[in-house]
Amino acid sequence: MSVWRRYLVKDVTGRLVDLPSSLLDRADDGTAPLPHFAGRCVEVVAAVIVGDHKAHARVTELAFTKLYFDQMGYVDAAKRERMIRLMLESCADRRCPPPRQGAAQGNCAHLSRRAVAARDQLIREFGWEPKPDERDAALSRLDPARLRTAPPEPVPTLH
Repeated sequence: MSVWRRYLVKDVTGRLVDLPSSLLDRADDGTAPLPHFAGRCVEVVAAVIVGDHKAHARVTELAFTKLYFDQMGYVDAAKRERMIRLMLESCADRRCPPPRQGAAQGNCAHLSRRAVAARDQLIREFGWEPKPDERDAALSRLDPARLRTAPPEPVPTLH
């Protein structure tokens, strides 16, 4: 069984186009820029695909995010670090035990407020809430088998 990643980016016309993972990896590790993304925030669909063959592969994870590029066309390292910090901060409240009746929560209320604020900031800066047609377009490009096996739309009956 193989596991691989695929990326789609929204181009200036609003269409989703493939971005080879090797190109994104080089822009992320600082070895080769993507000049056409220089200074831009790009909406990205990131997919993890699992399967034996591409014909039998399925999308197992799908994320719609915003990715920032610096003026040279490399992935903006400061923005990436901020995203990671916000992700870690958004989990701060998971360190608290579940609330029990009569149990003192101590610092947990503070951690909960910080986590909620971090999640809100993460969504504002790095989240992309795709429209239904954008989500469908991404799935059809990344996992056409899922659309073929989806239940058909209900047909109205006449009485």
